[in-house]
Amino acid sequence: MERMERVSLESFPRELAAKIQEGQRAGLTDEQIVQGIVNLGNVMSRFVKPDSPEEALMRELWNIATEDEKKMLAGLVLRMGKRVIH
Repeated sequence: MERMERVSLESFPRELAAKIQEGQRAGLTDEQIVQGIVNLGNVMSRFVKPDSPEEALMRELWNIATEDEKKMLAGLVLRMGKRVIH
């Protein structure tokens, strides 16, 4: 699996907003986007090695989260991206 390109914390909301807009243009609902974020989080937690203590902490939190907690976190990520759009 290819390593994902690093995005800075400052540019992350803009990059996220662009991906959300792509999904919306393709006809995805917010629920579908949230599920996509959850799926991406699940894949990343299994296959991407953390490069920092903060990433390791996020991976551990993701791994112990329930499905509802993952959806809640994904919903917050969606909201973060939508703030940039509006």
